[in-house]
Amino acid sequence: MPETKETNRKYVLFSHTFADMWAGDSADDAPEVTLSYRFAKPTKTQIQRLQDKAARNAGQASRNLVLDCVHPDDKQALTEAMEEYPGLSSTFATVSYTHLRAHETGAYL
Repeated sequence: MPETKETNRKYVLFSHTFADMWAGDSADDAPEVTLSYRFAKPTKTQIQRLQDKAARNAGQASRNLVLDCVHPDDKQALTEAMEEYPGLSSTFATVSYTHLRAHETGAYL
């Protein structure tokens, strides 16, 4: 994954590809969508906030995490994509959380 550094944070490109089942005339016509954004590794404080808020509103907690961690130049595009594909925030938040926990525990992903 390509990396960039901005404001002393390291950003790594994450991509997600899926079939948009509602965009075609039928499931067989569903176009493939690939979305890519650069994210910084979440801080322990950001993860703690996700864990504290997830029980009340998991979707909003996930959205807050990804918007906190996305590269500033990608934030508007990600916000627009999350409006079109509401489950996107949960997808990227899960990946961010899993990678942070793996680094903390030394697990290999």
